[in-house]
Amino acid sequence: MIVEYTSNNSGGKWWLTDDDWHALEAAGWKVEWAKDDTYYQSSKLLENDRWLGALATRATLECDSLESAVRSFEKHTGQDIQAKGCSCCGPPHSFWVEEPLLRRSL
Repeated sequence: MIVEYTSNNSGGKWWLTDDDWHALEAAGWKVEWAKDDTYYQSSKLLENDRWLGALATRATLECDSLESAVRSFEKHTGQDIQAKGCSCCGPPHSFWVEEPLLRRSL
């Protein structure tokens, strides 16, 4: 299965550092770098290979389960997926599993 992680600029800050994104990539995650994203390129908010300051905002991992992706994410970033973020922006971390005709989230 493929698990997608999306980052949210919750509370006015990106929760993942540049080192976190590189650690995910080294651990086998496919990081979608902002500089390579056509939407970000066309938004005119891409500056120095960053979109609103972030090197990336999403990544995917092919793995056996949603739980194994979450464990990998926490191990390689040191982040807590249960972090609340701010009440107006929502949680800083979201995980999605793409299945036929269904999208599950954690």
